[in-house]
Amino acid sequence: MLLTQDPLLRKKDIWYDKLIWDFDACFKQYDRHRFVFAFQICSYGKAWLFMENKRNNMGQGKDAASGTAAVREGRSTAHSGHRNISGRKRTAFAGLILTVSMLLTACGNKEYLKDIKAADYVTLGNYMGIQASAPEPVVEDNLVDMYIEYYILPNHATTEKVTDRAVQEGDTANIDFTGYIEGEAFDGGTGTGYDLTIGSHQFIDGFEDGLIGANIGDTVKLDLAFPDPYDNNPDLSGVPVVFEVKVNSISRTVLPELTDEFVQSLNIEECKNETDLRNYVYDYFYQNAVQTYQSTIENTLTDKIMSECTFKEPPAKMIDRFTRNLKDAMNAQASLQNMTLVQYMQTYYGMDAEAYEEKFSGDALTAAQQYIMFQAIADAEGLNPDEDQIQEEISGRVEVYGYESEEAFRESTDLELLREQLMRRNVMEFLKENGNIEMVSTIED
Repeated sequence: MLLTQDPLLRKKDIWYDKLIWDFDACFKQYDRHRFVFAFQICSYGKAWLFMENKRNNMGQGKDAASGTAAVREGRSTAHSGHRNISGRKRTAFAGLILTVSMLLTACGNKEYLKDIKAADYVTLGNYMGIQASAPEPVVEDNLVDMYIEYYILPNHATTEKVTDRAVQEGDTANIDFTGYIEGEAFDGGTGTGYDLTIGSHQFIDGFEDGLIGANIGDTVKLDLAFPDPYDNNPDLSGVPVVFEVKVNSISRTVLPELTDEFVQSLNIEECKNETDLRNYVYDYFYQNAVQTYQSTIENTLTDKIMSECTFKEPPAKMIDRFTRNLKDAMNAQASLQNMTLVQYMQTYYGMDAEAYEEKFSGDALTAAQQYIMFQAIADAEGLNPDEDQIQEEISGRVEVYGYESEEAFRESTDLELLREQLMRRNVMEFLKENGNIEMVSTIED
């Protein structure tokens, strides 16, 4: 996940970005053990979330009035503005920072690890000297350049009116248009004052290209045909259509130059020039790469150790708690896209409500077993967090997330879940220290 404004301007929030990145990847890969990271997101009481700053012109609220959906080529405004960076489909978030409070409260016995004796629910196998390997953390070639060129600079672009030439590729043309089928205007084929970026492929083939060369005030006649098939409206598949389009105005996007003055305007304390910025972005991606490495090692250790364990069914209320946590995490992801959970799961993972509810339940069971296993190891090795460690963690989070007071943090946070997470952290460090860990070079001879 690539974020501009606030992982680049605020290192403190990289920690949260890492969790989201890991969670996003784990669900798409269906690695159930990695859902543990998703559950952790829900406990922090206050998390920074980033809404996408849509700078294109697709979401102007004109569809309902003018019916332009009929001439779009299957592209929803809810999913516009996404970029592929280095071959990875990642949603770019920037702009408005939202504060989300996820409050999880206990609702009965055997919901938390403190309510049970872990050894009653798991028989541990071997957990010492476990082998795990992962590729060494690297930053892909050109990723820093691409991030600056395709995200930082466009995020600070300005718009300039064009009055002395015709429409060109990349311009934004403000247009009025009417579509005709067999000489009759049709529903959904009319729009006024619509800002269309030429080359964005928002409309059917030929529409945008047909405006290139038109001047302000010109009316252009476009003889086109709907695609076949046309998913937006199958009845129009392959149907000939004529659009009359008037160009009201032309504007273009102007990217800033990567000067020292521009870099300083970003207000990144340690960045005074282009070299500083490139180093800063590199460090950001390298930290993500390190997190991916650590996650891979931890996931491997967890899987191998679990495979040597014998489990009894965890308490139902504990499974319910993990299910709620997972839903909360996925709802947070959906809200970033202005979607409901049902819409988000169907769009990104092809799951209807029945399918994702079943998956959530299965992954909640796995997560409960993992935490029970970790607790059993912590009990055996003396790895449970003491009050000093818990207090240190609370103080750190109060500072990082800007709480008014420690009391405010405690009131909005599930402290028992926090204790469980610290226990898991202690166990994972113990397993890595006592494991056979190998970093695999990614450099080819």
